[in-house]
Amino acid sequence: MTPITQEENDFNHIFRSSKNGFIQFAYSYLGNMQDAEDVVMESYIQYWENKDKETFKSTNIKGYIFTIIRNRCIDVLEERKNLLQKNDELHRHLIGEIEINISSLKGCDPSELFTSEIEEIVNDTIKTLPNRTREIFYERYLEQKPYKTIAENFGISVKGVEFHISKSLNMLRKNLKDYL
Repeated sequence: MTPITQEENDFNHIFRSSKNGFIQFAYSYLGNMQDAEDVVMESYIQYWENKDKETFKSTNIKGYIFTIIRNRCIDVLEERKNLLQKNDELHRHLIGEIEINISSLKGCDPSELFTSEIEEIVNDTIKTLPNRTREIFYERYLEQKPYKTIAENFGISVKGVEFHISKSLNMLRKNLKDYL
């Protein structure tokens, strides 16, 4: 084991006597004890690893370490600020997407959504009906004639008209089951 040098002894003294004050200083700006302790410890390490370089030659070691701590606090705060700005941009982007979705949903009219599909199914179903049933259906629903008039036009009973109408409505219900 090598004996402790005067330089190491001086550093240990500064470390023990100043560490808590430096941590409190860093904490007052960073607001997070773990970050404050990390900044102070990293600053001491930075000083010790670079103490022999020309740029670190200083008679006021405590003041020099304080400067490192201050600069590291600035770096941490700048990183936080940049992160918050990125989060703010992300939030604005997400809010914009949500507003677009809300607007899209408000403009969506469910009654119009499947109108063309339903019309196509109705037309296709009517085309498949037997001729007489189709003609009776048209007179009832397109021309809105009463059952009695339709029965007279086709020479059948009112019950016969009801049968043809019932047959066409059942076919429509069957083919439109997914929309009803």
